[in-house]
Amino acid sequence: MKRFIILANLLLCILCSCSRNELVEDGQYGYLTVGVSDKPDFDIQVKAEAEEEEIAYRVDVIDENGNVDFTAEDHRAIAGTPVKLLMGKYTVQAVNGIEETAFNVPYWSGENSVRIYADKDAVVKINCTMKKVKFSVAFPEDESFKAAFKHYELKVVSGDDNLTFSSSPVPGDASQGSFTDTAYFKVPDNRTLKYTLKMINADGAQYSETREISGVVAAEHYHFAFSLGDREEIDGALVLNVLLDGEYKEEISHDILLNFDKLEMPSYSHNPEFDPEADGIVYPLGNDITKKLTFSAPRKIKSLVISHLDPNLLSEGLPQVLEFVDITPERQQIATELGIMASTVTSESVSAEIDITEFVKNLSISPDNQPYSMSFTVIDAHNRYARCDFEFMIVSDIQAETVSAFPWSGFSILKGRFFSKTAPEGISFQYKKKADTDWTEIPSDLMAVDMSTLTYSYRLGGLDVNTEYVFRATSAKDKAEGKTAGEVEFRTFASEGTVYNLGFDDWVKVGKAWYATSNSADVSNGLVWDSANEGTADILGQSLVPTTPEETIKISGKAVRMESGELLGNFAAGNIYTGDFGSATISPVGAKLKWGTPFSSRPLALRGWYRYEPVAINKTSASYSHLKGQQDFCQIQIFLTDWTEQFEISTGDNRFVDTSADNPSILAFGSIVDQDNTTDNPGNQNGYIPFLIPLEYRSLAQPTYIVISGAASRYGDYFTGGLGSTLYLDELELIYDPEELTDEEFELVMKNIY
Repeated sequence: MKRFIILANLLLCILCSCSRNELVEDGQYGYLTVGVSDKPDFDIQVKAEAEEEEIAYRVDVIDENGNVDFTAEDHRAIAGTPVKLLMGKYTVQAVNGIEETAFNVPYWSGENSVRIYADKDAVVKINCTMKKVKFSVAFPEDESFKAAFKHYELKVVSGDDNLTFSSSPVPGDASQGSFTDTAYFKVPDNRTLKYTLKMINADGAQYSETREISGVVAAEHYHFAFSLGDREEIDGALVLNVLLDGEYKEEISHDILLNFDKLEMPSYSHNPEFDPEADGIVYPLGNDITKKLTFSAPRKIKSLVISHLDPNLLSEGLPQVLEFVDITPERQQIATELGIMASTVTSESVSAEIDITEFVKNLSISPDNQPYSMSFTVIDAHNRYARCDFEFMIVSDIQAETVSAFPWSGFSILKGRFFSKTAPEGISFQYKKKADTDWTEIPSDLMAVDMSTLTYSYRLGGLDVNTEYVFRATSAKDKAEGKTAGEVEFRTFASEGTVYNLGFDDWVKVGKAWYATSNSADVSNGLVWDSANEGTADILGQSLVPTTPEETIKISGKAVRMESGELLGNFAAGNIYTGDFGSATISPVGAKLKWGTPFSSRPLALRGWYRYEPVAINKTSASYSHLKGQQDFCQIQIFLTDWTEQFEISTGDNRFVDTSADNPSILAFGSIVDQDNTTDNPGNQNGYIPFLIPLEYRSLAQPTYIVISGAASRYGDYFTGGLGSTLYLDELELIYDPEELTDEEFELVMKNIY
């Protein structure tokens, strides 16, 4: 019987990448120029007219409320043509194709955000990337191949989707295609593609085998190219070429045996203490249990390799492919230095041994709790193979390991990890002041255990500020065996700082304007709290005094009263903020003022009382006209920054503090917005209700400024609100003790930090 070789080449191609270009915001109408490309770097500033491009993208411009304000079915039609939009923040999306798995239908998409300002041009660049996995197959077209096989196909499964490349696809079946088609798959949740090769030879004998490709991501292209060669045995090999950073790495062979007539196969075995194919293999650091594999190939060994695609093993020095048949002296030295011992193997050998005991013993602890992964493959002279896939973890030789501390002023979060599928008995922490000798142990039943990450943590309170501490992880078994984990040092924050006049009891009137301070000299030398009072008095010749002391409606002492009004025909919100109006000005087109007062502590929340008496919004800018008639909103906000100086706001130029998560200078942020009249409930204290704003931390960098602000009309910066809306604030307080927060509030503070 005539026999053949089937060879398949798998090519992985990494396509494009996304980039972002942040832009800004407006008052009425502005103009947006959109550029779309699948190239990471492109310049749309010089595009005077539409260019001929192969792919046409549908462009949607979506406002903050999710409304599609503009659509172009072909982005080339608007190249160089600005789109007129109302002031505001928009998301611009570009799409070509569909998301669903299908033959010959790719899916390219990208998006970017932009702010539109009145009478100003904005530009948004959108880099589109392939969002599917691409798969193509090639079989020989020559008659000898078609004569050798009645039918051949490759079925690819991605999650719940599947597509089949077939030599005889069923007409009208969208799940089947020919070898000239290209399949595009949604990326499966488990990032694994499964493929089944099925072949029926001329004698009617059938072969089928299923394999998997793991770790797939969007914009990868897998191509199987099969070829036919003469040989007296029917067999085959699948060769995997990996393209990384534009260059081919070493070739890794994954062989497929087309075993129509049950030839004697290569095989492997292992010593009894070592089971490389078991699930969840975990070895403690320095483990020296013998780990030996014995390979057999009665028809002689053509190849014996250790291979992997593990970046952690690569960093440990193991080449991606280590071939032992007729190994060169240079490669033999690499294997020996790594602790990999192998018998001498030539193309005439029928058996071989590989011992990796010392190699595994010398490995580091598995980084990020990710297992090491490697394969052993023996291929015989007829390209038939046996492969052993070995996945294992290297963990500490102690049960509990110290990870890190997250210190604050009077407390710190302690974090540790363990290495077993269940939490070890008695896992806990021990701590002490660095200068002390004796350790204090925390009861183990107080630990918060996270089985998804094999970590545990504890919030340690009652600590002194600006003090060095040290802690370590422990467990019952570690203590019994006299083992101790590494120690981690930390220093608590220096102080629990406050902001002057948080109760708004101190006030002074200078000229026609009120200031929230007891010292009139502060008006010239720098204020902690300020408002636009000074500017309104200067420009009107009399004080609008939208922000004043309140001695009657209060919680205790005095309070601050903020009433929204009108200035030179423009709406002006009553407000107060930490900062200094200083030499800033108010003009008919807006105001300039400086936000922020120096601050270096790390509070958890802002607590206080407010009273709000809103009216219907009766003054709006064009962009907020849809709010007219609705009840006005008040806003109280607090945030920490790492600014090097105060931030100058300019309402006329639409320059405001960007408090979004995209701004790395905002270290922590919290706010509340309300439009309810708090005086409607007779049970409220003097019309006031208490509030607590958790500070949601985004970074543990050193704070330099704090901003606390209150406004009777949330959209006052955009000349929108209700004339007469009035907000009172009193008895503000910065909170440092986590015991004063609920579990939900504390979780909000910390959710981005640990």
